[in-house]
Amino acid sequence: MESRRTFLKKSALIGAAATLPAIPSGCTISTIEANTSIEPRKINTAAVVWYSQTGNTQKCGKVLAKTFEKTGITVINGEVRDVDRIKISEVDLLVIGAPVFYYDIPDFVKDYIQSLPDLKGTPVAAYVTFGGPEGNQHNAACSILEGLVQKQGVPVGLKAFMTISSYALNFKASDKEISPKPKAILPDQNTYKNVRAYAEFLNSEVEQGHTSVFKKTLTSREFSTYFGPEWWTKLLVGNHTIIEEKCVGCGTCVEKCPTDSIDLDTFTVNTDNCVLCCGCINNCEYQAVNMEYSKEKIIGFKEFLKKNNLKFELPVELRT
Repeated sequence: MESRRTFLKKSALIGAAATLPAIPSGCTISTIEANTSIEPRKINTAAVVWYSQTGNTQKCGKVLAKTFEKTGITVINGEVRDVDRIKISEVDLLVIGAPVFYYDIPDFVKDYIQSLPDLKGTPVAAYVTFGGPEGNQHNAACSILEGLVQKQGVPVGLKAFMTISSYALNFKASDKEISPKPKAILPDQNTYKNVRAYAEFLNSEVEQGHTSVFKKTLTSREFSTYFGPEWWTKLLVGNHTIIEEKCVGCGTCVEKCPTDSIDLDTFTVNTDNCVLCCGCINNCEYQAVNMEYSKEKIIGFKEFLKKNNLKFELPVELRT
């Protein structure tokens, strides 16, 4: 539960927002550009790192890495929690990916970027995955580049790839099926084609010494990020805990939790620290994570896929 002071602060911010004059939609609120230029260069080493909960961002990252490797580039790739920060700061190109999370990127990813050493003019790029036509994806990707520019990276690209939504709070246990059913289960083969094209684009930009300028613009979604949408969502979430009778102790929920909020010794979730990423409920194979939203029991992403007989097509790079 938030402190009374925090609650009053957020209430005051909302009250202040209501009194602000109308700001034109689409106006620039920040510009992301390099503090220095880059010389044309051949990429010998690259790093592709991502934060992924249900696997969509990871798949795109692995396809990026495999595409770079086909051109002879040595690639470091993996989850941001698993890769060596020093090593990825010494490559010729750094790409970071994340899902769009409450109209932005997760604070966990922002903290990770801030923990990187000085990038000293390294070309950098971003990609995000998002679960629907809305979601503020351009501005979310800009958030990655903003952090990397602060670490003296030089932006050369930004891309968003649409995926099927994995937002567990939409998946009610009482629902019979998806309504309406999606026409495509994304990412699909066309998505991976676009990912490969993005890798080729980044390679070309660095070889030609091109840099890019990106503008974060004001949108209704962007505006909402200033008022903690995840905080307000948490007010409707209840009974978030581990079901002892179903838990097999595999530790997947602990591994996926970015805030170390799960204690399997006591089968509890620290709901104060929880940021509602839904990584625990989305990845539990045994339906051992309990969560209610607006007093309705929900299910995780994997159970959602099973319930609706939905399967992903793997890219050729991952068919082993």
